[in-house]
Amino acid sequence: TGDVRDIGENDFPTLESLDLPRTVCGGVGYEFQLISEVPSFMQAIYLLLQRTPTLFKKETLRIAFYWRLAGRISERSPDFYDFESSCPFPPFRLQIIQAGSRLGWSWCTHDDHSCEINWLDPKPSRESSGYKAYAEELQGIERNVGFYRGYSQPPTLAEYNRLCLEYRR
Repeated sequence: TGDVRDIGENDFPTLESLDLPRTVCGGVGYEFQLISEVPSFMQAIYLLLQRTPTLFKKETLRIAFYWRLAGRISERSPDFYDFESSCPFPPFRLQIIQAGSRLGWSWCTHDDHSCEINWLDPKPSRESSGYKAYAEELQGIERNVGFYRGYSQPPTLAEYNRLCLEYRR
């Protein structure tokens, strides 16, 4: 067992890559027990990436931990609920977002619906050389934020049921 959040600034000074087992918080296939655990975890990942920007190749950063496929809220979590068959799945999976040089994360479904992005980096200034790439990539990413627009984390069951009622109209 272990937790990425326990890695200190001076731990593993020559860390080049990270491949963690399911039993470690953040490992491949790890299941979070509570939605509230995730923001501090994502902040820890961000600090690791600031310390070691090459921890992941740019093309694999979005799937670095395979959360989109396996990492999620546990079905035993008090935050978990089943989906309505006529609605998008609840966003109980995680993904890292990269738009230009800006990093963030969001909750998502396995069928491409996402919550709003929780940004880890500040927005680049319009005058910066990377702003155009950021803006273009962001447009593509934000196409998946529709059903869960306005939510930075999964809605409660009551909120999800309300969204489903509106969706079916």
